[in-house]
Amino acid sequence: MGQRTPNLVVTDGDKAMRTAIAEVMPSAKHRLCAWHLEKNCVQRVKEAEFWKVFKKAIYANFDVDEFERYWRTSIESLSLGQNTWVQLTYDIKESWATAYLRGRFYAGYRTTSRCEGINSFIKVFLKSTDSILELVHSLDRVVKDYRNNDVTAQFYSTYYTSMLNTGFRAIELSALKLYTRAVFREVKKQIKGVATLLFQGRESISTTIVYSFSKMGRPDRVCKVLYDPNDQKIECECKMWDSDGIPCSHIFCVMKYEGMEEIPETLIFRHWCKIAKDCTTLKMGNDSREHARLLQYSALYSSLTHVVTLGCEEVEDFAFAQDAISDLNIKFNMYATFFIY
Repeated sequence: MGQRTPNLVVTDGDKAMRTAIAEVMPSAKHRLCAWHLEKNCVQRVKEAEFWKVFKKAIYANFDVDEFERYWRTSIESLSLGQNTWVQLTYDIKESWATAYLRGRFYAGYRTTSRCEGINSFIKVFLKSTDSILELVHSLDRVVKDYRNNDVTAQFYSTYYTSMLNTGFRAIELSALKLYTRAVFREVKKQIKGVATLLFQGRESISTTIVYSFSKMGRPDRVCKVLYDPNDQKIECECKMWDSDGIPCSHIFCVMKYEGMEEIPETLIFRHWCKIAKDCTTLKMGNDSREHARLLQYSALYSSLTHVVTLGCEEVEDFAFAQDAISDLNIKFNMYATFFIY
């Protein structure tokens, strides 16, 4: 969970919130907003070079030992060991350093910018002098605007095809069919990253195959990937899949060596896929009937929103959409009557 941190003074409200979250969502993990930390760094530490050091400490994909060595060496070279803000920030490193947060899912977010962006967007539609009725109408416009953006993004993901240019055509095509346009761009970066990896070795431990890779320019840093051919399960030490829901370049490299042409189901995060809102392929498992009904309601509502948005553009489209919806209503009424009587 992202948390804004204007300073390192913990208020009673902060403590109460953390206590409540720990009780209601015990598996949740606080993550401090990286943007606010950088801002505080510039304001509280009057050492220009430290901002670069601190920024790297936040974002770099260090392991814990590398982070500790980097921090200790940097602080000693800049003589900031006695700086109060630096020490207090280091004490809560588990809440901001990527080295300590690897493997926890944050969907790629490190800042609170998305929430603040929503607040800023809503303010464009609202005025302090609005009546309750005007407020409701303004919020309705906000929702419609968001739905329009959603429909537009869905349209581009469905009907626009990106260029295949990574050299791993089969795997890239598999990703293109699976992911939305925005997510595919990120996945594509990882597929391209395969070209920068150096194969270090392959060994078998029982039914598991262990691959070792290093990166060009960093032969000292070896990353291991575990592959179980029976379950088609692949796990990587870098934990990118666990943090972002996207397979890393190490995993794609294993897929290359194993001759895979499609991304295994165990590595597909449904929320990033084009069919994320399609409940027809969703396995309900032991979900309650009410939960299943809500999922189906959400999927149908989203589909009809898409139809309504496109159908109101032109007179011909409106007539076509209205007739189709009327026919659907008649069929459902006949279906319901059949089962009642």
